[in-house]
Amino acid sequence: MEISELFRDEPPGTESRPPATALRLLTGGAVSLLTTRYRGSINVMPVAWQAPLSSAPPLVGVAIHESRFTMDLVSHAEEFALSFPTRALLHHVQYLGALSGEQLDKFEVTRLETFSPRHVTAPLVAGCAAWVECEVVQVLPVGDHQLVLGHPLAVLVDPVAFDERWRPEAPEERRPLHYLGEAHYGVLGRLLEARLPTVGDSPGSALSDQIAEDLELDRETRQRRDEERERLREEVADGQSIDLAAWESEELPPLDLRLGVVIDKPAGEGEAPG
Repeated sequence: MEISELFRDEPPGTESRPPATALRLLTGGAVSLLTTRYRGSINVMPVAWQAPLSSAPPLVGVAIHESRFTMDLVSHAEEFALSFPTRALLHHVQYLGALSGEQLDKFEVTRLETFSPRHVTAPLVAGCAAWVECEVVQVLPVGDHQLVLGHPLAVLVDPVAFDERWRPEAPEERRPLHYLGEAHYGVLGRLLEARLPTVGDSPGSALSDQIAEDLELDRETRQRRDEERERLREEVADGQSIDLAAWESEELPPLDLRLGVVIDKPAGEGEAPG
């Protein structure tokens, strides 16, 4: 490929945003509730700025603002736990982000149900999709946050929600919340599987073939959807009862029979500050 082909004009319709928007673009992973305990003080706060940092040994990183009460507890306790909440805890997550553990007992105020950890001293939050207990191995200052490096000591999962990966096919109420910024959250909604190149594949041709195949499948899906929608509309016009469950079982978008159109399901509603 020629260098000139790599440096073309910006695509039409793009818009410029402030540099800090990069933080929001990188936000979107599963939010967690970080619990910690030190000398009788127990606290919980939502965190969205967290990431895997190493596989051997396994290390996770959590960014916590240096002013947070949780940061004080974690630095002294040298351990913490992460609980990954589901939709049932949506409003708890948002509420906990607006409270300070220095001023009140968050567990008492929110009535969160908890259970005992295996290795750390902080409680784990019930009603979640997964739990990770960590020991702190290092704390690094990064701007106005502290990057806490944790070594996982124990991991528990709800196998309906997680099986070597998060499972978007799990019932929505069992999937983890994903933080999207401000007071907005979502849940995973669809599993996509990419084609792996095989021996002898030309990288360019293999990719082109797969894209073409995906486009053809999309066309077939749209055509099947349109044909099924028209059939159902005719049945409704004739006064017949229809089986909406059958429509859903085909993994097609929900049907609005009053308007004769397909509508999108809304994403989860509901900031989890770091």
